[in-house]
Amino acid sequence: MRLFRRDGLGKVEREVRELGSLRLRMARVKPISNDDRELVRFVNSWSMRCAEPLRNYCHSVLSRLVSYFTPESINELLSEVLVRGLSIETALIMLSQCDLLHCNEYSLREYMETGKVDINQLMGILSSQGIKISPEDLRAIVNGDHRVNQARGGDGFSWLPRFVRLRR
Repeated sequence: MRLFRRDGLGKVEREVRELGSLRLRMARVKPISNDDRELVRFVNSWSMRCAEPLRNYCHSVLSRLVSYFTPESINELLSEVLVRGLSIETALIMLSQCDLLHCNEYSLREYMETGKVDINQLMGILSSQGIKISPEDLRAIVNGDHRVNQARGGDGFSWLPRFVRLRR
């Protein structure tokens, strides 16, 4: 029985309830084809937000996830990652472990709650999938220090946190 609720505890409980409501909803298993332009557009829109070293990887992970889960649930989850100022790339690396039979969301939920992630774990996931990236580059991507558009020379606002720069 609760007689009173402290403001801090109420906020934490509300945040835990909100995180609990974010679930990936299953979709019919179907490969993404060029004929389904809406799914291609969805995958391209999210993968273009990823940093250049991992852009192709993010595209392939999103293409695979769209065949397992609904685009709406993926969009909701990645939007929440952006709202919290976290790295989309990190979330997609963790989601790359999901397949049709098994999807352990624990590490992603922990990342969303705390904002902390083990770089060695991410490096292990990437190396097991044949992706080569230096730990320094990965750490810069996770922290938001890596320029999203290095080919263009950045947007001139590199001193701002990444999640502020992405909102346009």
